[in-house]
Amino acid sequence: MFLRLLFSLVISIIAIETARSQDYIFNRFSTKDGLLTNNILSMVQDSSGYLWLGTENGLQRYDGNFFRVILNERIDQIISDSSHRIWIRSGKKLGIFNPTNFSLVNVIYEPGNTGGHEEAPNLRKDASGNVFIINEKGCQYFDDSKKSFSQKNNPFIVPDSISIINVVEDKKRRRYWIISQKGLGYWDSKTTSFYSAGNNLQKDPLLASKLLSKTIVNFFIDASNRYWIESENNSTKNFFCYDAVKNQFTSDTTGLADAGNGSHFEVKGFTQYHDSVIAVYGLNCLRINNGGSFQELRDTRGHNPYGIYFNVVSAIIEDREGIVWIATDDGLYNTLGTLGRNIHAIFQMEKFRSFVKSVIEDSKQKLWIGTWGRGIFTITTNPGIYPQVAKPQQLQFSDSLSKLNWSICEDKTSGRIWFGCELGRLMIYDTNSDKASLHHFTVFKDKHLKQIVEDRNGSMWIGLSDGTLLQNTNPAGTPSDSSFQKVWAFEGGISKLYFINESQLWVAVEGKGIFLFDTQAGKILRSFDGSNSDAQWITEVKDILQLTDSTWLLAAGQVGVLNVNSSIVEFSGTIDNLSIGNASTLQRDVNGNCWIGSSNGLFKYNPKTGSLTKYSQYDGLITVHNNSYIPETSLRMDDNRLVFAGNQHLLVFDPDDYRVMKSPPDVTITGFQLNNRYLPADSLQQLNRIRLPYTNSSFSIEFASISFSLLGKLTYEYKLEGVDAGWTTLKTVVPVKYNFLPPGNYTFLVRAKNDEGQYSKQTTSIAIRIVPPFWRTPWFYLLMGAIIASVLFYLHRLRLERLLQIEKVRSRLARDLHDDMGSTLSTVNILSNIALQQTPLDEKTSKEYMSTINSSTGQMMEAMDDIVWSINPVNDSMAKVLARMKEVAGSVLEPIHVEYRFQVDEDVMGVNFSMESRREIFLIFKEALNNIVKYAQCNNVLFTLKKDGGDFVLTIKDDGKGFDAEARTPSTRGNGLKNMRKRTENLNGSISIDSEPGKGTRLRIAMPIA
Repeated sequence: MFLRLLFSLVISIIAIETARSQDYIFNRFSTKDGLLTNNILSMVQDSSGYLWLGTENGLQRYDGNFFRVILNERIDQIISDSSHRIWIRSGKKLGIFNPTNFSLVNVIYEPGNTGGHEEAPNLRKDASGNVFIINEKGCQYFDDSKKSFSQKNNPFIVPDSISIINVVEDKKRRRYWIISQKGLGYWDSKTTSFYSAGNNLQKDPLLASKLLSKTIVNFFIDASNRYWIESENNSTKNFFCYDAVKNQFTSDTTGLADAGNGSHFEVKGFTQYHDSVIAVYGLNCLRINNGGSFQELRDTRGHNPYGIYFNVVSAIIEDREGIVWIATDDGLYNTLGTLGRNIHAIFQMEKFRSFVKSVIEDSKQKLWIGTWGRGIFTITTNPGIYPQVAKPQQLQFSDSLSKLNWSICEDKTSGRIWFGCELGRLMIYDTNSDKASLHHFTVFKDKHLKQIVEDRNGSMWIGLSDGTLLQNTNPAGTPSDSSFQKVWAFEGGISKLYFINESQLWVAVEGKGIFLFDTQAGKILRSFDGSNSDAQWITEVKDILQLTDSTWLLAAGQVGVLNVNSSIVEFSGTIDNLSIGNASTLQRDVNGNCWIGSSNGLFKYNPKTGSLTKYSQYDGLITVHNNSYIPETSLRMDDNRLVFAGNQHLLVFDPDDYRVMKSPPDVTITGFQLNNRYLPADSLQQLNRIRLPYTNSSFSIEFASISFSLLGKLTYEYKLEGVDAGWTTLKTVVPVKYNFLPPGNYTFLVRAKNDEGQYSKQTTSIAIRIVPPFWRTPWFYLLMGAIIASVLFYLHRLRLERLLQIEKVRSRLARDLHDDMGSTLSTVNILSNIALQQTPLDEKTSKEYMSTINSSTGQMMEAMDDIVWSINPVNDSMAKVLARMKEVAGSVLEPIHVEYRFQVDEDVMGVNFSMESRREIFLIFKEALNNIVKYAQCNNVLFTLKKDGGDFVLTIKDDGKGFDAEARTPSTRGNGLKNMRKRTENLNGSISIDSEPGKGTRLRIAMPIA
């Protein structure tokens, strides 16, 4: 098709027995569809295809599925400039609106000299797309570099005395027309000069014309360089059309003088669409010029379901697909414009109702409409010619039952048309002689002639309401009772007769099913009813259509598919997730698509793709508005147009106009909600990846192919990689929700498909990352791994240190045992051998030996006791060390009657020493005791233990004879002091000795506390 082919044509809507002019089919959107208010003040379409609406309650965006509220403040004007920026005026505030992130940047302008009572500026743009404003100060163009409006930016210069009301650019003639309180003038960009009626140096005919008054209300230049002008003279509205190419006025304004239909009207503006149609709109005004004069579009009758109603039209735009949108104070309207070969015949019901029961096309391409109530009508449907409706007078009989028509069939051989009517009435019209006759034959038994069909041999077949099937073998002859032969009697009314070939006839019988009847053999070949099929709908078949050699499409309330080979019948009330409703009639177009008329409207079924598409008045096809528009019968015309009719309505259209041959537009992400909070989807799509915290892992995504002409005609397929295994199909656009997704990376994919099975060129995608909590991030795992490795390494080091310490202890024990015990044992051994080898020893010598051995064993026991004490971990505390010191001091000093005292700081008691430190401290202490016993000759000894910062300090002070510490260097002293210094160094400590002869000795040892 493509739908855009429809917009250049003209739709015909005719009312049978009541005249009606051409009308557009309008579709209305109101607050029930999502509008904030029905009062639309301004409107524009952006470069992405979105429709933006400014209302008194806020700014809304329409994507074809949802009206999204963006700003909650009154929006008086919206325009887009040549850079596709959107400009907004709200009262006196002007701003540039970013449709991507929904931000609004205010723009300043030069105020007028009104002392604070200035009116709001009027936002405009010229033919080049440049934005300017009109206020009390005059005209101010926008300067991108300064981001402000100013008169200094104007592309023209006018005298200061001119107060500009409006500026209109004529790009073809390189002029700026200036409308002011002093009348009309223009700036010529070629000569860089301003001209007016009083300064018409270029002798412009429009400036020289006496027709225009000084008060110019509207000025518009169309694509043909015609100037549309409204001027006022003493409150009288005058409209002019000036052809700037021919430099002459035209009569194209015919019909504008009474644009308000007798009431007061005000023109808000002119606009142009479809390259040629001029529209004028405003208060009580909406008319179009499409061929020399203006015609009213507003419906004044008040009962037209596809008309337009308003008090004020504020804006008219044509979108990029050719759909015309009209903003009014009664909601938002749109129209496809017009469909020239589309015909809508509507039976007016002011007098009485009638029902369209049958329709055929005769050999002269004339449509015959049979109604139950008003008789027969004809419609000429030649393309390009306005349809003509007639009611043949030849078919007006006194028998009122002839007006109750059930069926129509043309005898192709003779050119006669047969009309089956109520209670056995048969009308026959001879198109050649233009004569008609009414017959009431006994063979019809006063039953309704429900079906009349012609076979390929020219015989006429009639199905009666009681199930009788009759054949007329000589249709060209004069009919009589004897002309009709009873062929079969079915137990129920015949609702459909459908010939497959020369001899096989499908017969649908009400309440029974369908039968394949052999007209030559006079017998039933196949039957499908409730007895051999689970589908009870088979007993309500109203229409039959062949799909393939073995499959048939059935309209029987629901839509069914019959496979004659397998005798399987499958019925469904929905196809492709669309509810069909009560299906009544079927028709196939030249492209193989099946069209279904039902109580829910008109549908197109594509057998190749299995897709079902619904059409409505939005597509220019009025099908179901109420129960007066339900299509119940149909046919395909010789030029491949389709006719659907039923109840009070008939529709003629070309299915090629509704065949989509291009891929659908790529899908746009129109909305993203995070925990029910709306985020700008356009801004999110510019990100490489949307990052969401794990606490906000529930979101919904809205999407659509932004094409207002394809609404409801596309199927969407989506999936979330990482969650969905396959594609999910949507026929109706609804937000797709995902809740409580685990942390990870996901990609949302969506694509559109039309009813021909063509996908959008690109699959739209959004990368989403649910950020895990810090304890589930790789860096946290690495950190924990490093910590665990460090702990393990530390434990390993401790183990190694422990092993080394044990090894060190073992080595020291071995050394101590060797040094302390070995030499002593050797002495004992030598003395024992000497004693054994010498004969007999005297008592003195024996005592000496025994004394030496006793002394050696005592030392050995003491050394062994020190070794065992030093390696016992129970003795690591300071209390144990102090107790040991007191024990040793008592055992050494008390025998020689030396008084001793321990002075211990309380802080020292909390100190713990390692085994090595404890041993070294104790041995230093013992060495000092030995020196006191041997050399000091003292009476008192003071032992002081304290903490000094981070050091442990041991001070031993006696009152003995002392010595000259300076004279006796370490090299001259005994091994005792050397051993003490060495042990102190092993502990990274220090030792100091203060002594003078006769003044005692003070030994201070300091070592760090580990």
